[in-house]
Amino acid sequence: MAVRTLILLAFLLITACAELPAQLGQKADAEPPRPPEPRYCYKTLGKVSCYAQPLDGREANRLVGYEGPSPRPNAGTGPLSP
Repeated sequence: MAVRTLILLAFLLITACAELPAQLGQKADAEPPRPPEPRYCYKTLGKVSCYAQPLDGREANRLVGYEGPSPRPNAGTGPLSP
């Protein structure tokens, strides 16, 4: 019984000295993640096409999604134009 206790105590002391996980020891000067590139996706006849810049207002009804600044910066401030 004393041998088991001694082995358990030695195991606990060894594990207490183990290194911390790498994610806890990250450097403070690591650069923050970059924001995603703007992307504006419009439906076409057979697929969805994505662009880095929004298309002009006539194509707004084909917009299916975007990532980045709103393609209509004044959205929600008045009636929609046809």
